[in-house]
Amino acid sequence: MVKKMVFEDFYDNFFRERRALEDPYSKVTISKEKYRELLEVSEKYEALVKEYRDVVAKKTELENQIELLRQDGRRLKELEEKTEKYLNTLLRVQAEYDNYRKTNQRENERYELKYKEKMLTKLIKHYEDLTRAMNVLNTLEMSESIKKGFEMILTNFKKLLEEEGVKAMDSEGEIFDPYKHEVILVEENENLPENTILEEIDKGYYLNNMVLKPARVKISKLKSNS
Repeated sequence: MVKKMVFEDFYDNFFRERRALEDPYSKVTISKEKYRELLEVSEKYEALVKEYRDVVAKKTELENQIELLRQDGRRLKELEEKTEKYLNTLLRVQAEYDNYRKTNQRENERYELKYKEKMLTKLIKHYEDLTRAMNVLNTLEMSESIKKGFEMILTNFKKLLEEEGVKAMDSEGEIFDPYKHEVILVEENENLPENTILEEIDKGYYLNNMVLKPARVKISKLKSNS
């Protein structure tokens, strides 16, 4: 005969609703085997409830982490946009500075060149004056030592001009070029092409490859038939 066990006041989650309908003072009688089954079911239920709660907590945590990542992503995007904006501003300012520096450098070079041209032009006039004075001295009877000293000064002056890039033109025999020459005399000549330079009245000079001082010249002209 199956032994019966009497359990009074047996309460758990599975039987709360049933107990609400029954007389709280009544007794419930079940078999030992049934009790073990109910106990196993109860334990499984509690384990499932705990696992469910853990899963819900984990899900909430993951959702919070996802939201944080989204916020970080938005902040990262904003930071990237600001960085790109600052970078573009920096590149623009750098380009403007480079343009200003180059413009300023060109202006300085142009000013230095103009100043150099002005000074060299003055030196050329002094050199030409010395040359004319030397030509006069050569016609006079005076000490050769004085002439040699004056000639040395003239040679050093010419060397100074050459070191600065000044070179004298040799225009005689060339065809007149308005960029290099200035006509002050015209002479009829049937033996040379028209506009041939017959004589340099006032010598011209180059500064490197640029005309520093145009030569003043006399050019040929064909005889008029009229």
